[in-house]
Amino acid sequence: MARKKLTLVVSEKMNSNKKEDRGENGLIRMSKAARTHMGFENKVEIYPDTKSPESRISGSMLLDIYQAFSADLKEATKNEINQKELLCTGFVTSTTYNKITGRGKTKSKNVWITDDVSDTVIGADPEFLLFDGGEIVRANNVMGYAGVIGCDGAMAEVRPAPHTTPEGLVSNILDIFSNKKLTSKIKDFSWKAGCYYEDNARDYPVGGHIHIGNPAKIAAMPLDKRENFFIGFNKVVDELLAVPMIKIDGANLGSARRTKCKMGKYGYFGEYRLCDGRLEHRTLSGMWLMHPKLATAVLGTAKAIIDEVFRYTVDNKFSKNYMYSDVINREHVWAQGFNKWKEISITKDMGCITPSKTMIELLNNSSADKITLVFLKKWYSKMKGLSTYKNYASYIDNLYEILKIDADEFGNCSKVIQENWMGNRDFLS
Repeated sequence: MARKKLTLVVSEKMNSNKKEDRGENGLIRMSKAARTHMGFENKVEIYPDTKSPESRISGSMLLDIYQAFSADLKEATKNEINQKELLCTGFVTSTTYNKITGRGKTKSKNVWITDDVSDTVIGADPEFLLFDGGEIVRANNVMGYAGVIGCDGAMAEVRPAPHTTPEGLVSNILDIFSNKKLTSKIKDFSWKAGCYYEDNARDYPVGGHIHIGNPAKIAAMPLDKRENFFIGFNKVVDELLAVPMIKIDGANLGSARRTKCKMGKYGYFGEYRLCDGRLEHRTLSGMWLMHPKLATAVLGTAKAIIDEVFRYTVDNKFSKNYMYSDVINREHVWAQGFNKWKEISITKDMGCITPSKTMIELLNNSSADKITLVFLKKWYSKMKGLSTYKNYASYIDNLYEILKIDADEFGNCSKVIQENWMGNRDFLS
């Protein structure tokens, strides 16, 4: 279902509805004729008609569809909205209207409505470390947790607003790093990206987590069914992105983060989390934050994978039988002996059926020596076979060229964020 134009109208009836079982701010009400005409049911995404990605994201809301109040339909006709126009009209509370459109004097406005996967957002909250000379400074000793840049325990973390494009997300990261007010508490330290560090007191498993936005129909799934789908989804991202990226981590640092870290094991095969009902992919280290060129290539490749997974769900009409797997429900898919990924629809269609034992050996041990030129050529060929490759070719091509570089160069290159992001230092110079 493609997105469609909708006239959004404030409903005074919804504003005054105080029934405890009706959270009107989470609803959009439409006539039966309008729902039939536009082809939407259950849950939809509404967002403003704007060319600004930031406004598109900040104004976006997932709303449940309910029957319109007859009083609102009568009032609309009094205000000279004809029957044809009512077929493309939805009613919301003032609170919802203002959230989507911004506060204005009018009580109706054109917006977009969709239950498709177009313009799905991508987010991230990569961690990094603070250094004073050669000594690590614990972030929680110098900065608070809250905000777009803050501490996550001893590590610092940047939390950019999500975006519909990789460049937009990278730009949001750069805006935070460049904001002297936001970074005033850490301005005297060196900020370093990485995978794993250790000092005399403890060790530091640095994560580069990616957050995947939900299309409306996935957001409408019960949480247990959604998580079942996300498990297969996460396997796809592990196989197509996290595995080749272990070359950048390096074998020693990657395996230390995933299997030897005294603070806990992080980034192991299959690590994910539900974040506000969305999939948070947690396998990647924070190494991609070292340079904006690398960050853009990684996030763009991730977006190509994400959009391809969602394309399959659209092609299969969001069928529960397609998205939900009894195999996942019955078995421990991350166990060494699990080799039934070919029985799970999305992993089969994406060609990500490598047995769990092999994935564990590759990822948990960070077997960077396995990411050979032969491996990378096969990976690149698979990525070029995605239907989304045409839209994301530059990111995939750039990541392929980066991954072909000798592994020792990654260990020797600068990880200092100030130099690479604000100082415009060349990548791997």
